Amino acid sequence: MLLTHKRADRVSTVRVQEALRDKGYATGHTDGRYGISTMRAVVAFQNDNKLDPTGHVDDELFAMIVDGKKAEAKKAPAKKTEAKKEPAKKEPAKKAPAKKTTTAKKPAAKKPAAKKG
Repeated sequence: MLLTHKRADRVSTVRVQEALRDKGYATGHTDGRYGISTMRAVVAFQNDNKLDPTGHVDDELFAMIVDGKKAEAKKAPAKKTEAKKEPAKKEPAKKAPAKKTTTAKKPAAKKPAAKKG
């Protein structure tokens, strides 16, 4: 089950809204609609419990909110130890030959002839 603002089951959303309201999070009306107020309450709950604030309610978060279960401690993935590689030595970049710049003089603009008279 996944509750988001785009996809939500009304019965599950009501349970989440009621549980969040009981825990002191403002969810707006308990109407079964996963709107902005419900999403903000879910994000606040996630922040308070040091979870990734996605605003989405998955099975584990649902159990935490509704049933009061604790989050399982997630182990960080083990870092791979790689043999240190020496950085490849790069040859200095070759400079492009300088371009010859010639400034061509533009012909002077002709002035209109003055009218006599």
